[in-house]
Amino acid sequence: MTDTEMRQGPIKLKKWVPWLVIAVLVLVVIVLCQSVWSGRAHQEALESELQLQREAITAMRAERAAQEIKEGLVHDGVPVVTGSIVSDQLHSLQQLVTAEYFYTNSGKYESQKQVTIVGQNVNIPLTGNRFIVAYDGCIKVGVSLDEAKVVVDDAARTVTVTLPSSRILAHETYEDTLVVLDETTNIFNPITISDYSEFVDRQKDSMEKKAVNHGVLIRADSEAQALVKSCLSLLPGIGAGEGEYRLVVK
Repeated sequence: MTDTEMRQGPIKLKKWVPWLVIAVLVLVVIVLCQSVWSGRAHQEALESELQLQREAITAMRAERAAQEIKEGLVHDGVPVVTGSIVSDQLHSLQQLVTAEYFYTNSGKYESQKQVTIVGQNVNIPLTGNRFIVAYDGCIKVGVSLDEAKVVVDDAARTVTVTLPSSRILAHETYEDTLVVLDETTNIFNPITISDYSEFVDRQKDSMEKKAVNHGVLIRADSEAQALVKSCLSLLPGIGAGEGEYRLVVK
């Protein structure tokens, strides 16, 4: 190879570098856009599920009212509500999921094998690996209704239900949405499937803290109170009519 060819080689390579960088950036933007659309689809599914819950409660109320009329249970007598009746109704719902937090997360993982020399860990050369991934997840939040407290005041004709604070009931990540944005590995320390899974699991705590900071527990508390109030309103004797018990959920 002549000196002229050797000088032209790096120049031609430099011309292609900006185009390679642009291609990589375009690929990253496409992947992130796909993740955002996936998160929106999960959010729409949550809204649909909550709407179905509300419709089911409304249907139960109408069916119960029709049954009472048919069986002659609606009469002018004084309705009686006990704490056990209310508690049984709550326990039938068990854990109530009232909010979900969908997210798209990306993170960087790095690992290198080490050896202990004189009590200190020393990195072994040529054993480093790293990767950057993006994936979708869902945090389910709600209340355990077996921890709810019920107080019935016959004199004041009130039923007070105190719900426990909402908490995280489940946290799922969707493996089918995981995308590797960048990866560097070697034969001395290859990347395995378990590396991806363990990295995603370690990210869960930070994502749960982010969900709490975005107010998911507050929204879950509000939704839980509304759903419990709708459910308990089905019980005979609870309502706004004369002689009925006024329901307070907090």
